[in-house]
Amino acid sequence: MKEKRDNLSWVSVRLKPEIYTRLKEESQSLKMSLSQLIRIKLSSEETRIIDLSGLLNSIEKLVSEQARVNNNINQLAKHANTYRDKISPSVFKDHTTLMSKHIEHRDFMNKLLKQIYQAIR
Repeated sequence: MKEKRDNLSWVSVRLKPEIYTRLKEESQSLKMSLSQLIRIKLSSEETRIIDLSGLLNSIEKLVSEQARVNNNINQLAKHANTYRDKISPSVFKDHTTLMSKHIEHRDFMNKLLKQIYQAIR
């Protein structure tokens, strides 16, 4: 939403080069002008700017990694079933313990991802 120029006042500020560079890079990554970014940052202490593309890319990487883990677990289970006569019972016991921990972590991660998705939707 564009603001009318007559309602705005001009402010000139001196910044250290590293601060200016950081603000400029942040505005470019968020695809907004430097003025828009500064207005948002000054408008309220509670305003938070979230780079949704970066967040969505991170979530996508997490989901891909989880898919790879699940695939590896399926391969291990198939291997264990194929050679079940040659594997000691302690290995099966350890596998069961580790699988239950994995499922807990996976369910926790899925719950967090759903909460993040609902918050940004």
